[in-house]
Amino acid sequence: MEIFASHNLDEEIRRQSSSGGIFTLLAEKTISLGGIVYGAAFDSNWNVIHKRIDTTHNISALRGSKYVFSDATKSYSNVVKDLDNGYKVMFCGTPCQIAAMKKRTGDNPRLLLVETVCHGAPMPKFWTRYLTELLADHSLSISDIRTINFRDKSSGWKNYSFSIQFTNNRKIIQRHYDNPYMKAFIHGFTLREACFKCPFKYPDGTKADITLGDLWGIDILAPSINNDGGTTLVIIRNPHTVSQFGITNFENSVPLSYSKVVSHNQSLLTPTHRPIKYDKFQKEYNITKSVSKLFTKYTSLSLLTTLQIKLSNIICLLKKGSE
Repeated sequence: MEIFASHNLDEEIRRQSSSGGIFTLLAEKTISLGGIVYGAAFDSNWNVIHKRIDTTHNISALRGSKYVFSDATKSYSNVVKDLDNGYKVMFCGTPCQIAAMKKRTGDNPRLLLVETVCHGAPMPKFWTRYLTELLADHSLSISDIRTINFRDKSSGWKNYSFSIQFTNNRKIIQRHYDNPYMKAFIHGFTLREACFKCPFKYPDGTKADITLGDLWGIDILAPSINNDGGTTLVIIRNPHTVSQFGITNFENSVPLSYSKVVSHNQSLLTPTHRPIKYDKFQKEYNITKSVSKLFTKYTSLSLLTTLQIKLSNIICLLKKGSE
């Protein structure tokens, strides 16, 4: 098992990516070999689905985290067809989606399974309702949306924001700790029940060839490449399959030890804790008139915690300004 930190040398791609833009490098390499790439994307109604692409021009649709459990139903059978037709295929998804694909295909040297480090996947119903209410509150519609970004880095990688850009150049943007949807996700209230007992964690549960995620703890683990632009934690578990895709080295990388990485990235090892009020939240969701207010009600922080977060953000900004 090889573990390291890395990021894309193309600063624009890195800016558009949730972490360090390594997914894009893998996708570009796969397509350059005449292969196919599958990953999470938005459909025309801003639902999250798995999409098939075969040109580098379309990689941008798969770039960036979507904090909604994607519908990959059609992709499972389509990947099998692509493999039967002789294509190399890269499939990227949550650990449970990777396990489902592995069950369908078995070991296949033409299939590269890439998982993302997973905190848990929110049920689509919460995203659909939140977006519908948000648009109604601003007298806007689905057709007015230009882009949605769950990990907008305009305020930094560590201090990211949720943002929606509209066709009239209007923009809604909130830091992740202020946005109701993101707070409910981080606190675990919108996750599927299965996420709290996820069996696909390291070291033995994962079925992926490569794992990608944010390198939290970068200040300690890889300070030489830390500039708050986003850095990817890369874990290669199946070097043979990876080499079949011509992926032999990563530029600007720093080797890491497993023990140090997991101490700062617990989502690799353990599922998200089930909130004490999870059942109560689910029942109240069915009768609430405002899902945003419900999210806020169950995720409100104490005044002390709020002040600590704001102080931490001020310190980060001061450090950034002095660099």
